[in-house]
Amino acid sequence: MTTEVHGFPKRISPCPIVEAIVELRFTSAVLPDAVFGIIYQEFGKDFSGKVEKLPILQLPEPIRTIDPNLMYQPHYKLVAGNLLFQIGPRVTSLSNFKEYMGWDNFARKLTEVFLRLQKLQVVKAVERLGIRYINLFKDDVYNNINLRILMNDEPLRTVRTTLRAEIEDDGFTTTLQIANPATLKIQSQAMVGSVIDIDVARQVFETDFFGNMKSILEKGHYIEKKLFFSLLKMEFLSTLNPEY
Repeated sequence: MTTEVHGFPKRISPCPIVEAIVELRFTSAVLPDAVFGIIYQEFGKDFSGKVEKLPILQLPEPIRTIDPNLMYQPHYKLVAGNLLFQIGPRVTSLSNFKEYMGWDNFARKLTEVFLRLQKLQVVKAVERLGIRYINLFKDDVYNNINLRILMNDEPLRTVRTTLRAEIEDDGFTTTLQIANPATLKIQSQAMVGSVIDIDVARQVFETDFFGNMKSILEKGHYIEKKLFFSLLKMEFLSTLNPEY
């Protein structure tokens, strides 16, 4: 994991990030059925692997387009190395899984993808930007974070604990989820451990998104990193070989 934000480690090891996902939801400027073809024509050469149809396409179209839980779901995915690109009528997302490439490299790739999307003119208006990091630890992470769950002023002892909270910060809404134990499935690979899942989202854009995407991405990434490192106890952080 890398970050340029002052005061945070530049790198910790082993890196707990199992997947970093940036999702863009939008109102389409073209017919929904045309979105995939237009985007694939531009990006298909970057993802030479097989195009995979996602299970949502098995549902009738009226259900997919009306149900608010489904309308922003991707319909197709393309994979190249440790990058996953997903496309739907009102959404695209780029994921970095397995080995995390670091924010600087990931941000450059995201900027390139967004600029190419802008030129395609399929996006009429951006409705939501989401920056999500999923971190996996082997041991019970609740023992190592600055967060306590109490009952009658005593630590709550459980065999399974899942916490979900929403936090407002500088125009972004962060959804924090912490679970132990948890099972993750990343690209067909099952992993078990403790999860810290942080999803930083912005839904209101006072200015043009594409013209300000670099600063918006950087601010969202800063909020995610600030929350992640503020959660870790210093004694636990010191075991992760931090480099400043």
